[in-house]
Amino acid sequence: MKSIAKNKLYWICQIGGWFIFIAMELTSYMRIDGFKGALVINALVNFVLGISVTHFYRLFAIGQGWLNYPLYKILPRVFISVLAMVSILTAINIPLDRYTYPIFQQLDITFGFLMGYFLNLSKFILLWTLTYHLFQYWERSLIAEKEKYQLQAAAKENEYLNLKNQLNPHFLFNSLNSIRTLVDAEPRLAKSAINQLSSLLRSSLQTGKQKTISLKDELQTVKDYLAIEGIRFDDRLKYTFNLNNEAMDCHVPPMMLQTLVENCVKHGISNLKNGGEIILEAHIVKNELKISIINSGQYIPTHNHEGLGLTNTRERLKILYDEKATITIGNKNSNHVETKITIPL
Repeated sequence: MKSIAKNKLYWICQIGGWFIFIAMELTSYMRIDGFKGALVINALVNFVLGISVTHFYRLFAIGQGWLNYPLYKILPRVFISVLAMVSILTAINIPLDRYTYPIFQQLDITFGFLMGYFLNLSKFILLWTLTYHLFQYWERSLIAEKEKYQLQAAAKENEYLNLKNQLNPHFLFNSLNSIRTLVDAEPRLAKSAINQLSSLLRSSLQTGKQKTISLKDELQTVKDYLAIEGIRFDDRLKYTFNLNNEAMDCHVPPMMLQTLVENCVKHGISNLKNGGEIILEAHIVKNELKISIINSGQYIPTHNHEGLGLTNTRERLKILYDEKATITIGNKNSNHVETKITIPL
């Protein structure tokens, strides 16, 4: 379908362009010698001749693969081809004009006479050739740009999938470790935790093929995770949600908040003798979703090294939103760490 449309455009431009050229030439001759039937015959012959010569050149150039040549290779070929086409048109136009316009029969065919024909026809052939090749160059540039973006998109998609595939085993490993501590000491609680983990994994599998999910669905995953950890920590783990209703329909990468909350538990709450709290807030500000996760503890980066969860979250946001989404982590005060996420709507 695209090839048909392109071919149709070519013929519209080809016929329209040569019609305009012949009409201009016909008008100039009519001003000199008035309207005559011979003028129309001459114009029709040149109309067909111009289309035929340039179309043959197009077929030849395509057949020889010139359209894929770099500029330094195609320029000399175009120059020789223009000389050849103009020579053909000149050789036919001189006897044609002398036949249709008796006034030309009185003129001697000198070098200057030939050059006049040659230069007059050259400007039109050269214009046609340059227009054709510039269009082809522009089209190739568009195709190359499109292929470039397609490759970048495919690379980003593969990178994103790799990051997601790293998170699920990481999460499962940590959850199973939490349940393992309950198996001997609290079999009933361990059984309950396994049921909750099963529900959580089912939810994870359902959203695994999606790039983003609603904040409402993501929060359910977070709640299931905290319920599992709550069995292990008992009253040492407290959590509070402060969420704007409008924010609940906003979309976020799946497992993003769960991963960050897991970091809060692993690197914050679990290191505190009396446990701690997690506060999750979300609201909309100026067409942006603002999320804040506050947890008890202190953030002490080691040689600017971030954990797997935080690094993956940063990369996933970059892939999905380029530089428009941000994530920062730092100490809110002497007892709390705050992670801030901004996602464009």
